[in-house]
Amino acid sequence: MPVTAYGVCSLSSVSSLTARDSNLGETTTTGPITRRALRRGTGNRGSLWNQHKVLTTFVFDKQESRREVDLRASLDRLADDALLWIALRDPTEEELATVQEVFELSDEQARRLSEQPRRASLLDSGEHMHLTLYVASGEGGDPVLRPLECVLGPNWVVTAHEAEIEVLEEFRERAEGGGQVGALDSPSFVAAIVDWVVTSYVRAFEQIERELEALDAKVMTDIPSDVSKELARLVELRRSIGTLRSSLFPHREVVVALAHPELDLLSTEASAARFAALETRVAQAVDAAREAKESTRGSFDLLVARIGQRTNDIMKLLTLATVILLPATVLAGIMGMNFQLGLFDLRWMFWIVIGAMLAIAVLVLSIARTRDWL
Repeated sequence: MPVTAYGVCSLSSVSSLTARDSNLGETTTTGPITRRALRRGTGNRGSLWNQHKVLTTFVFDKQESRREVDLRASLDRLADDALLWIALRDPTEEELATVQEVFELSDEQARRLSEQPRRASLLDSGEHMHLTLYVASGEGGDPVLRPLECVLGPNWVVTAHEAEIEVLEEFRERAEGGGQVGALDSPSFVAAIVDWVVTSYVRAFEQIERELEALDAKVMTDIPSDVSKELARLVELRRSIGTLRSSLFPHREVVVALAHPELDLLSTEASAARFAALETRVAQAVDAAREAKESTRGSFDLLVARIGQRTNDIMKLLTLATVILLPATVLAGIMGMNFQLGLFDLRWMFWIVIGAMLAIAVLVLSIARTRDWL
């Protein structure tokens, strides 16, 4: 699958980075790294870059955004205080090897790009930080959790994920449209991505709320004859809320950790302020999960109430039928008694008894309709 690289101009200065000399096999520490130094690299690194000249490149600054075809050419034109974003979607082994070589990631760090942990987490390895995020993506009406791995250094960010993530595409479109993206350093840039990830959860809970409202309207409008389908759907929605809520909670730990810049080498005061603001956003998403859970209970109570009402209506009809038929049953029992009485010799008496039964039935029905029992 193609790899997309994004260049974003940043106001922050780029800190020092450890560069590996492939000829001597030694690791030396240089001064502030420049884009020229990154391009110089080793012979093997240059060959890896040449394999990806066709990569689509976006360059952002404060005034405009532009798209370029040649990643190598875009790197030549980037300033020293630039931020590079490489977005991997369904990355191949070759693409992962390229990223690992260029940014000097260990095998374990590179493996996380394709094999993400099962929950949101943060791994600080000094010059690099790994953020594992889980995005709520809608598919077929039900939310699906998709892992998004973020690796960031002093002047670059790499993201990797499978399939398409809607909120990430929206973020890319908004960033490509201009704005103040160029003013972000790498942790602040990731904070913007985390904000959109939290938004995906809020949207998922809103979608569940809309479906619950539609179900409530359907139940209040007409009592369903068979509630098994509605009950099964309520169970599915309740499970979806629980899954989303369980996946959302670990993100709060990641946000809190990055809100303290003194705990790692890459965070800045600006990025810490952004992550501190994200704590409120995560809390709002948790509240949305709680409200969705309560709405599910409310929908279940409403459905049970309507089932009870339907049962009462049935019992009312059965009671009314009993009241109508009981006098007729008593008359039929009396007239069917086996004893000698001249009354039974009168043929017209049979029609009188039938008329009395019908008259009692009409009287009961009239009373029931007058009192709104029907």
